[in-house]
Amino acid sequence: MDIIEKIINEGNKYGDVAVIKKKSDVFSADFSNKKILSTENGKNNQLLIRVSKENKFGYSTTSDFSKWKKCLKDAVKIMNASSKLKNNIHLSNPSDFKSANMIYSGRVVEMPVEKMLEKGYQIIENVGEKFEIPSMSISKSYEKREIGNTNGLLAKQKETSFSTMVEVKSGEITGRDVRISRDLFNPIEVGKESKKLCSDSLNPKPVKIFKGSLILDYFAIAGIIEAVLVPAVSADEIQSKRSILADKIGEKIFSDKITIIDDGLLKKGLMSYKFDYEGTPSQKTVVIENGIFKNPLYDIYSAKKDDTESTGNCGGLDQIPSIKPTNFILSPGDYSRDEIISETKKGVLAKYGVGYHLINKVTGDCSIGIENSFYVENGEVKYPIKQAMVSFNLFDKLKELKIIGKNLRQETCVVAPTVRFDNVQIIG
Repeated sequence: MDIIEKIINEGNKYGDVAVIKKKSDVFSADFSNKKILSTENGKNNQLLIRVSKENKFGYSTTSDFSKWKKCLKDAVKIMNASSKLKNNIHLSNPSDFKSANMIYSGRVVEMPVEKMLEKGYQIIENVGEKFEIPSMSISKSYEKREIGNTNGLLAKQKETSFSTMVEVKSGEITGRDVRISRDLFNPIEVGKESKKLCSDSLNPKPVKIFKGSLILDYFAIAGIIEAVLVPAVSADEIQSKRSILADKIGEKIFSDKITIIDDGLLKKGLMSYKFDYEGTPSQKTVVIENGIFKNPLYDIYSAKKDDTESTGNCGGLDQIPSIKPTNFILSPGDYSRDEIISETKKGVLAKYGVGYHLINKVTGDCSIGIENSFYVENGEVKYPIKQAMVSFNLFDKLKELKIIGKNLRQETCVVAPTVRFDNVQIIG
């Protein structure tokens, strides 16, 4: 009998049981000052158990599968000692799962460790002696995930990930790039992008305070969306009135150019899975369509409160509710990055934002630093600028947004193009 079935059979006398078993095989190499700092090469296990009865639950985890009985008992003890939730807890039922296409690559699994280290040294050679590499990492992982519960649900899936991060430095100026994929790519390209960004950012100049256009490249806009918009459309935030979008379902809230889809089955998506942490099948959920707020993101608990179905967005068993996005996609527009710049009279182009934790996620007020940023005037990038601050309200800017790029990128849960906000306070 499989360990998941054993846990369910044993736990049945205490209440409803949900179990996730993970097995992963990971290799990572960290470099610093152009030398290998450390490597990790090993197999990792994780067992997650949640026991619930009516409106109480307990959660426990272990990395030792042989200790599943203790893990189960710990979950039961926590359930018995826990406070009651307002509503009862429900489990997902057995379902037919659609495949999340191309989230597993045999090429990643078979990639030799020696080849990965060789790529690391090739990055170092390509960056050259004039630049430092204070931080660099190359990693690959393979994970097999199995899930089961007392409703008879049993399902499994496998996935891979390959990633490279390179930070290049010259004096006080840095440039960094990150790429994450389900399949192999050439890590040397990440080093080239980091070197170019560092080189382009040399000899920055200060800018005076002005109001102008703010062009946000992928990492900058993705960070802001994840900090503000993702929680704003989560059902638990809406139900508890912590979201500015509470009571606005069905209303036009943003520019009609904005469509946002949460797609748990996105081809090659970094957050694509057959099922979420409760075993609900992943799906495509239209969150905002042409500026109209259509659907929040739900797990089972929050969905029952609204008498609807989960959207497959449970992000963990340790909390109830626990809602997280899958692949949160801001649909592309009609502009290339170069066209956005060419149609900008005066503003800044920002590669990264700094201080997302200081954003007011309820009101959408953003006062953040920008890094690897450039002054733009009359359709041309003129020069790199020293660190600056920008100040705006995200919800207001999304009502006005007209300029959206056509090329999408994903390195986090957010899939987004370059965008341009106008009439933004820029503080040098």
